[in-house]
Amino acid sequence: MKDMKNRPRISKWIGGGYLLLTILLAVLYAAIALFSNVFSVLYAGIILTVVMTFAVVLVGVTTYCFYNTVYEVKDGFIHSCSAFAVINLGIKDIAKIERTLIPFYFKGFGASLYSGYFYIPTVGWTKVIITNLTGGVLITDKKGKHYLITPSNPDKFIKLVS
Repeated sequence: MKDMKNRPRISKWIGGGYLLLTILLAVLYAAIALFSNVFSVLYAGIILTVVMTFAVVLVGVTTYCFYNTVYEVKDGFIHSCSAFAVINLGIKDIAKIERTLIPFYFKGFGASLYSGYFYIPTVGWTKVIITNLTGGVLITDKKGKHYLITPSNPDKFIKLVS
């Protein structure tokens, strides 16, 4: 089997949304810091500083990870990591791999439309790292765990790991 790094296609809408959200949160944080008296009240200032810093860093890290997502096939494993999910799956542990549509009805934990653990009604709980809403690959391992990824060329990716 050949090793490869697959940089997935990035959805302009999702990526742009994360980038815009990061910028808007940073601007909001700066505006509150510059034009508000809330920081003059000791406890309110500390709490707001912690909450806003956490929000900006969290969204910033998510945006950075989104734009740097890679699906790597190396040494018999599929590797990928994001801010909310890590996939390390042995190719020999794959029971089923198939092309699928990306559902719009996720329920779960993680960054919306990017990564985390999501409940997909027809599949169950699934570890997801996606960068676009087309070209999904659903992987089921021998233990019954599900993984959803979006390599740039799903058919070629499936052929490579099958």
